[in-house]
Amino acid sequence: MPEQKIPTQIDLRRRTFLKTMGLAVGSGFFSRGVWAEDKADPFNAYPDSVVKYLRRIYDEGQVKFSYREDYPGGFEVWQKEAREELRRLIGLDRIVSDCGDHEPKVEMSEPGPDLGGYTRQKGLIETEPDVRIPFWLLRPEGEGPFPLAILPHGHDSIGFDTYAGAAHDEEHQKRITERRADVAVQAAQRGFVAIAPATRGLSTPGVPDLLKRHGDLDCRSQLIHCLLAGRTAIGERVWDMQRILDWEMTLNEVDSERVLMMGNSGGGMVTLYASACDPRVSVAVPSCSFTLLHSRNGYIYHCDCNLVPGMAEWGDLYDVAGPIAPRPLLVVNGREDTLHSVSDIEKAAARAEAIYRASGHPENFESKFGGGGHRFYPELMWPFVMKAISA
Repeated sequence: MPEQKIPTQIDLRRRTFLKTMGLAVGSGFFSRGVWAEDKADPFNAYPDSVVKYLRRIYDEGQVKFSYREDYPGGFEVWQKEAREELRRLIGLDRIVSDCGDHEPKVEMSEPGPDLGGYTRQKGLIETEPDVRIPFWLLRPEGEGPFPLAILPHGHDSIGFDTYAGAAHDEEHQKRITERRADVAVQAAQRGFVAIAPATRGLSTPGVPDLLKRHGDLDCRSQLIHCLLAGRTAIGERVWDMQRILDWEMTLNEVDSERVLMMGNSGGGMVTLYASACDPRVSVAVPSCSFTLLHSRNGYIYHCDCNLVPGMAEWGDLYDVAGPIAPRPLLVVNGREDTLHSVSDIEKAAARAEAIYRASGHPENFESKFGGGGHRFYPELMWPFVMKAISA
């Protein structure tokens, strides 16, 4: 039986967006002023009353940790306090409390055959009681210690297989090739020990959406259960990456001073937050994910499961770059990516660049655009990574 096509994040959000726009326009719901002004900009096409409401509740005057030069104590104090509050906000402190003294357990299969300079091995890590995250470990040939790459994926139910180049069939292989998505293979070929983990709620581990109560979206089901318990989905995903990092740091084959985290879409969001919360990540590359939290009229760019309650009071996504500075950070986006606004990406990048200037290392932040859509751009990412990792 051929593999059933699984709707991607782009598919699902485009369907919802177009349906909503069609109903609103057909009913005459939009006021003439906003619709006439923004009909060419779907990210800002809310009616006047909604725009006023959203601008009021997203009032920048209420933001606590958006970086400013006159922050009491200066940049380092801001960075420390912003990181501590971010950890609390995404629920990491709650997860620590929930897990108690749980010790993650790791099970590994036997290494596979030589795949042309590297081997691929399946693993399973219990990051908290009864939560088991499968992953692929790709190991380059030769003697270590090797730099480490942790590569969380986005909305793809077999995303860790995709990243590891473990194609299920010809159609899957074609998709991997077209999207240049086998980043764990690319990392191993460049001398990294590469971990391609399942991202909780986006792949097999998570809370299934029973009876389709949450839109038939497992990622949303995960989020709802997290919120009821004082957690967030992004916090659980960061926790999983940190436990994988803990384990890898115990292996002699890994150079703990050279750790890359990189992911696309939802995996890029995990990369951004994990790198901000964990200084052990030495190079971060979020792909097709770095932008503003919302457009000027309040449109939210990311899937529900990437959102954090109260985040707009803490700051914006460019402020999440602050706790990463001065470590190297490259944000990559596609100019044809229909999920994001190029102008808002550029605004976010300008603010992140200012934060890196304040850290004293503006050269460690870069923002680049590929010419296509919502995918990896290896030709932009790897030169930055290899330079940063060898510095």
